[in-house]
Amino acid sequence: MREAVASVVVRGDAAGSAVHRARPAGPLRLLCPRRPGGAAWIVAGNLGGGLVDGDDLALEVQVGRGATCVVTTQASTKAYRGRTRQRTTVRVDEDAVAIVAPDPVVPFRGAELAQATSIELAAGASLVLVDTLTAGRLAYGERWSAARIDSALDVALAGEPRLIDRVVLGGDAAARMQRFAALATCVLVGPRVAAPAARALGRLTHPAPHAPLVVAGSPLADGAVFRVAGERVDLVTGAARALIGEACGELGAIPWQRRW
Repeated sequence: MREAVASVVVRGDAAGSAVHRARPAGPLRLLCPRRPGGAAWIVAGNLGGGLVDGDDLALEVQVGRGATCVVTTQASTKAYRGRTRQRTTVRVDEDAVAIVAPDPVVPFRGAELAQATSIELAAGASLVLVDTLTAGRLAYGERWSAARIDSALDVALAGEPRLIDRVVLGGDAAARMQRFAALATCVLVGPRVAAPAARALGRLTHPAPHAPLVVAGSPLADGAVFRVAGERVDLVTGAARALIGEACGELGAIPWQRRW
C-alpha cells in the first residue's frame, strides 16, 4: 500500500475561522463549505465511494491559535473487502477548538481495516470527538463480518498522553459483540467544553440489564470520555449526538446538521 497524505491548515480568531490551505491527495478529497457561524469546516470525501483494497489514506489538520474547526465526512466511511488503512492527525493550538465528528465506519464482509486517530492538544485547547463503528451492512445480513478491524485513538494534552484506546476485532467478532450493532467513543476535553462534559456525566444513569443501549462515562483531564454500545446503529448515533450536542451548540457548530 502507498500512503496518500492530505493536509489542511485552519487559521482564525474569536471573529471567525477559515481554511488557509487544503491539499487533497490520491482518492481523498477535501471540501471546505462556508457555513453560518465562526467555525471552519473540512468535509472529507472519497472518489472511490469508500476505502477499497490497497487504500492507505491520511489526513493531517493543523488548527491555529484561537481558531475553531469542524472535521467530518461526506458520508459514512465504507471499508470494502480487502486491506485498507486510514489515519487522521489533528493538532490544535492554544485557545483553539477542534470538533472531530466523522460519520460512522461501515466495514463490509471480508474487510481488513486499520484506522488511527491522533489528537494533539496544546495547553488551553479544546476537543469534541466522536468515533463510531458499526457491525457492517446489516440489511445485507453482514453482522461483524469483517476479517479484521483495528481502530486506535489517542489524545495528548500539552505533550502528555491522556487517552490511549484501541479496539481490535477479528473473525470471532460476531460472537464477541453478540447483540450489539454499533460502538461509539465520545471525548470532550478542554476549557471550552469542560462544563457541558460535566453536565453530560451528571446525567448518566445505570442501564437496566440487557438494555438496548448502554452508555458509560468517566472524567478525563478537564472533560470526559464516554462509551456507547447499542443494539441498533441509530440508538448509538443518537446517544453520541446527545452526549456532545450541548458542547457543539455552545461552540456554534453542529457537525451532523446541513453541511452545504
